[in-house]
Amino acid sequence: MFAIDCHDHIYNPKIASRAVASVGKFYDIEMNCGGIADELVKISKTSPIKKFVVNVVAATPKSVQKLNKYIAKECEKHKEFVGLGTLHPDMENMEEEIESIISLGLRGIKLHPDTQCFNMDSDKAMKMYETIGNRLPLLIHCGDYRYDYSHPRRLARVLDAFPQLTVVAAHFGGWSIFDQAVPYLQNRKCYMDISSSMPFIDHSRVYSYIKLYGANRLMFGSDFPMWDPIKEYNDFMKFDLTNEEREKILWRNAAKVFQIDCSDMI
Repeated sequence: MFAIDCHDHIYNPKIASRAVASVGKFYDIEMNCGGIADELVKISKTSPIKKFVVNVVAATPKSVQKLNKYIAKECEKHKEFVGLGTLHPDMENMEEEIESIISLGLRGIKLHPDTQCFNMDSDKAMKMYETIGNRLPLLIHCGDYRYDYSHPRRLARVLDAFPQLTVVAAHFGGWSIFDQAVPYLQNRKCYMDISSSMPFIDHSRVYSYIKLYGANRLMFGSDFPMWDPIKEYNDFMKFDLTNEEREKILWRNAAKVFQIDCSDMI
């Protein structure tokens, strides 16, 4: 069964090794991949994962425009890629950059409050969501036991304030604090990806979250280059799910949210 990997970070080969090392240091893990586009292209040819939703997060406002152009260029080069832009709540000309993201053909926005160092529900962030409106979906990192920037209670406030937003809460809405996300997000309107969950919690616990939140809300993602997408796919396929549930999680939900044409894959 083919899949869309909805959560992948790629870097310019000139700085990829430094970027990957920095991510590994931030999370204190041994990185599994090199973080360059060619690795994902190869995976698309040797596995059921045929599409990748790629992004790179802007650590500073001044890097936003350059990174958005980089992702757009990679998507032009590789038919396997669907790109997400980046924003930063401290940047100027927010409206102009959102229009640029749309004109570049990018399909959404990726935010990472912990590495961008902003509270998900700060006044500046709320203004950013208001400006985005219903024009683009958001894939947003959620949860970290070391920080409070992206705690799921903050996302709950965002979802309540902006019901028009389409949000994909990464990592079951609470990386490393998975249980804490449940009371805040179980009954709120948002999608979730399952990336960076299987390497940290056991099979039965991941399965319990899948059943708790339901296949209609979930998307497969690997969090490349932290994890090998093929291994993540193989581990996911071990869950006792119906074909309909697998299809929704592996590709249907992502195709809907990020407007991905899968007609040649079905």
